[in-house]
Amino acid sequence: MATAIGAQVLWGVFPAYIKLFQGVIAPMDLVAHRAVWSFVSLAIWLAVTSRWKPKRDRSDPSLLQRLFRDSKTIGTALIATVMIGINWLTFVWAVSNDHAIDASLGYYICPQLVVLLGVVFLRERLTMLQWTAVVLATIGVSIMTLSAQSAIWIGLLVAVAFAFYALIKKKTELSAVEGLTMETGFMLLPAIAFLVWRFAIDGATVIPASMSLALALLCCGVFTIAPLLLYAISVKHIKLSTVGLLQFVGPTIQFFLGVFAFAEPVDATRFFGFVFVWIGVSVYLFALHRRSIAESKAE
Repeated sequence: MATAIGAQVLWGVFPAYIKLFQGVIAPMDLVAHRAVWSFVSLAIWLAVTSRWKPKRDRSDPSLLQRLFRDSKTIGTALIATVMIGINWLTFVWAVSNDHAIDASLGYYICPQLVVLLGVVFLRERLTMLQWTAVVLATIGVSIMTLSAQSAIWIGLLVAVAFAFYALIKKKTELSAVEGLTMETGFMLLPAIAFLVWRFAIDGATVIPASMSLALALLCCGVFTIAPLLLYAISVKHIKLSTVGLLQFVGPTIQFFLGVFAFAEPVDATRFFGFVFVWIGVSVYLFALHRRSIAESKAE
């Protein structure tokens, strides 16, 4: 429970971390740093943890062999890289441009969208309550499009990119750490080249002049992988339905940060749309709760 809640809290407060660099470095530069330092952090993690493991049998594949064993694994990782890259860039840009509330909507939509992807691609079945939740969330999103000030595309792009990323990760045989290492590895050289170009050719400030902000920037890799690792631990040790119940903690924190900490406007139409999304979330959670009770009785 501690790891599950910890992951959601870290995801929830991440906009506050992004705000540290608002007006200091460009959102695209921050995403490039995030890719570079995430890879470095993961490489260090794998190097350290490999020493804790028992001596590997000669017949067991090495890490590089597992990552690059076939074209399917490489192709899947490439697609996952594109999806998580779109998600990162959209989210960082949104928060940096005072759209944290719009970005938080994406993570409210995401669970329902993942359910739909499961139905279409994995042949999973929905209960009537789950369909009701999806419909209510869709109504909420539709209402928000009526608001002239609501950049609805931000939430939709965040949700679609992360949902397809989740679907891809569902089909991969790599562990969470191995998969993310491969994905950030694909981003590494383009990210470094982009930062060099921004600094040398474009004359942009890619590293903050402030020592405290520069050190905070070096930690972006840890802030990226820490919730992912906590989430992976929680999934292994507590029921998936419980993890699902806690999945909405993150966007709720993001929403209230946007309203109270960042003073982002919430007009009546947007709030009405969010209410429908929250009703849909409540129905979705109730459906998970009923399924959990039914599974417990079956056991």
